[in-house]
Amino acid sequence: MAAFDFEVIIAGSGPAGVSTWLHLHKLNPDLAARTLVLEKASHPRPKLCGGGVMRAADILLGLLRIRIKVPSVSVHNAEFRYHGRRFYWRQENFFRVVRRHEFDAALVAAALQRGMVLHEREALMRFELLEDGVQVYTEQTSYRARVLVGADGANSVVRAHMHLREPQRLARLIEVLTPTDPTRAYEFTTHTAVFDFAGVDEGLQGYIWDFPCLENGNAYINRGIYDSRYYPKRERADLKKLFRAGLEARNAYDTTQRWQGHPERWFDPRATLSQPHILLVGDAAGVDPLAGEGISFSLGYGAVAAEELVEAFHHQNFRFEGYRKRILSHPLGRALGQRRLMAAMCYRGWPRVLLTMFFIVMGLKWR
Repeated sequence: MAAFDFEVIIAGSGPAGVSTWLHLHKLNPDLAARTLVLEKASHPRPKLCGGGVMRAADILLGLLRIRIKVPSVSVHNAEFRYHGRRFYWRQENFFRVVRRHEFDAALVAAALQRGMVLHEREALMRFELLEDGVQVYTEQTSYRARVLVGADGANSVVRAHMHLREPQRLARLIEVLTPTDPTRAYEFTTHTAVFDFAGVDEGLQGYIWDFPCLENGNAYINRGIYDSRYYPKRERADLKKLFRAGLEARNAYDTTQRWQGHPERWFDPRATLSQPHILLVGDAAGVDPLAGEGISFSLGYGAVAAEELVEAFHHQNFRFEGYRKRILSHPLGRALGQRRLMAAMCYRGWPRVLLTMFFIVMGLKWR
């Protein structure tokens, strides 16, 4: 058998993929040096996201001796709304709101400084399993590797080529940036993020959000709607109708603005998370089904995947039969399990308990 071009190939250079490499570099620098990261775009690249970075994410990056310094707005208050009632979670620096193209680019820059090999504008197209590894095909060439890590998002090419016969588990999101005056906007003056659950009575399995943020030095409100679709058999909410109604209620609807939508895969402990020579992380594996929080969980996946990879190379066993157990027993997996339980309760159709449950879970810390 021909020699391997790389020991590990990571498809995707978002938080999950870069975190996997950074944790590999911490645990086994030699293995990290023989790892390639593929990115279909180039940084900074557009990325739709609410941009909430929880404290768990900054703590995890701190353990890697990394501090991501990008423009951000600190949130000290989370306001949960439901039919005129308002509930609050007050915590200093509860989370901060970033723009993902800036956050991801800064994270990549930190990894590059430590030696990460990154091929931008080289999209993974497909792969073939070999007896002792994986043949990975990109738009430009092909590589032979021991392991392929799918960190390529909700529409993961790696996952698609695993030919899994499982429910998609895809949430749907729409978002838009609306300019604002930071000296007058409620979200800025009070450092508040708003979660409005009024749509649950119309089938929404989620909420509308308003987050203060900065774009090119200017103040905006990142507004969006999240529908987990946790119960796929329930009648689907009309997201565009609900989102428009929410914007109109805030005097923020503008016919000239272009809404953007994207999917997000949520976590199910029964789902396939690996195959021989293949690992899934981040959105490709599944993130928070309750609130759609992705950044901190994606970073957390990197820590678990790196441990699995180091052990696999130590024992020269690449079946990854213990990967699911490793995730479920890790604080990451326990937090995802808690979020999944709360999503099951909240989105079944019991709006009277929804806010209370969401409020409790948002305060849970997994590190």
